Amino acid sequence: IDFQIGGTYTKPVILHPEVAIGAFGKIQGVPRFDPSGKLIRAEVLCVSWAGDHRVIDGATMARFSNAWKHLIENPALLLVTL
Repeated sequence: IDFQIGGTYTKPVILHPEVAIGAFGKIQGVPRFDPSGKLIRAEVLCVSWAGDHRVIDGATMARFSNAWKHLIENPALLLVTL
């Protein structure tokens, strides 16, 4: 069964006993400018995080989001050196 309905963004909702949750949209090719000003196709993924502020503060969620973004943009960092 295909549950996709064409949405590109979603808002996660915390349900007890969760303390944090992430929602991921659809990866899309969109026009962007590179550092030299040239128009390029960029792959963009919308991500939204929600946290129970009784347990976790917004700054911690922001640091996690930035670390997650860094790893997604640099997947080689996930490899283990043997």
